[in-house]
Amino acid sequence: MQIYVEWTSASFAADLIDAAGAVVAEIRQPFGVNQVKDGAFEARFLEFVPADWRRRATRAYLSGMITGRGGWLETSFAPAPAGLAEIAAQGKRLVVDGLPLLFLCGVSVDDPLPDVMRGEELKAIAAAGGHPAATVILPGAHTKYVAVEAGRITRLATYMGGETAALLRRDSLVSRLIPVGAAITDAGFELGLATAWSGEIAGGLLRRLFSARSLVLFERLPRADIAGYIAGLVTGAEILEAEAEWSLGSVPVLVLGGSPDAVRYTRALSRRGITAAAARIDIGSTIAALPAPALLPA
Repeated sequence: MQIYVEWTSASFAADLIDAAGAVVAEIRQPFGVNQVKDGAFEARFLEFVPADWRRRATRAYLSGMITGRGGWLETSFAPAPAGLAEIAAQGKRLVVDGLPLLFLCGVSVDDPLPDVMRGEELKAIAAAGGHPAATVILPGAHTKYVAVEAGRITRLATYMGGETAALLRRDSLVSRLIPVGAAITDAGFELGLATAWSGEIAGGLLRRLFSARSLVLFERLPRADIAGYIAGLVTGAEILEAEAEWSLGSVPVLVLGGSPDAVRYTRALSRRGITAAAARIDIGSTIAALPAPALLPA
């Protein structure tokens, strides 16, 4: 048995994985690295991961911001191209309650700008597992575009559209017009995409953002649709930037997850004529393929 923990800045997830790579049990806690006080990571790990799991497992792997600066044990980044062997080889070992833990490193690129990922690399490799080459998109606050070839990450880029949209909805001139509890509506999202991609408007996102207010003033955008409109504007702008940097469609495009963000992202790509498939991952088999901590230097 093995344990895999993805501990991000906002949440804790653990899977118990058998020798065949099947996930036989899981734990999810809304308790991220940022909520751990006074560096008490070991105590929280022992609290969240049952003693029964720890007795049955021969090793545990940890990824995500738990391996970053301010986490439990900081690791380096494996420069792309990198696969499972490189990700494990630069990990750091620790033994807790008799259980060997391996803190996995992230993956980095340096050209044309430095960029990094921690945790998403395993998901990207798992998602692309059935393809010789693929572009994996992980939508979210910091959307990742990841090129995977023969099980190795060769390139990555981060687009902060999700966080930008969230900030605009929460604390901006426009946010004052959004009704309390308003959701991201399909109507607003579609109008945002259309505006983001309109060839009749010069400029980019900054030129268009004020329209989230002016359209309301001229009664051409219901207040209930503002949140969706902002999401559509930012998602559309993000995809335009990605199109300029990536040859989308030259290899399969896979959008990870079934979250509302992922569903909207897939729909937006389709509107641009980019065929994208929803990807599901077999994280158990990916973790089972990692080298054991005992085989790595301390």
